[in-house]
Amino acid sequence: MEISVKRLVVGLLLVFALGIMFAVVNGEYAEMYGESLPVIVYGISFVSIVIGSFIVLLFQWKISALQMERILKALPKEEGVIIKILLDNNNRIEQNYLVVLSGMSKVKISRVLQKLGERGIVEKKNMGNTNLVILTV
Repeated sequence: MEISVKRLVVGLLLVFALGIMFAVVNGEYAEMYGESLPVIVYGISFVSIVIGSFIVLLFQWKISALQMERILKALPKEEGVIIKILLDNNNRIEQNYLVVLSGMSKVKISRVLQKLGERGIVEKKNMGNTNLVILTV
């Protein structure tokens, strides 16, 4: 899963704003009580940020998985099978293993990969007797 630059910048700005808020609250607390905020407040805040980030990532992965299922359903059956195999194998696999795992013939795999390659979905790199098929999207 990739995080867009825009989301990363927004996240960093929000963490920066949180730091400023803590500085202001610490200043107010110090004026009222003559001491700084207890360290436990910072610890609880840090743990909350980590747990919140983890929850966001879990939901993002779930949403990405659902979107991928919808995309695979929209593709022709053979293309969907190949892309699913590529996704299950870290976006790359040797073409001869693709033949075995898909149950399709070498010719059928070659034709489907050619269609996917023309659309920029996969890339084939020569590896001697076989090709390395890489998912590029």
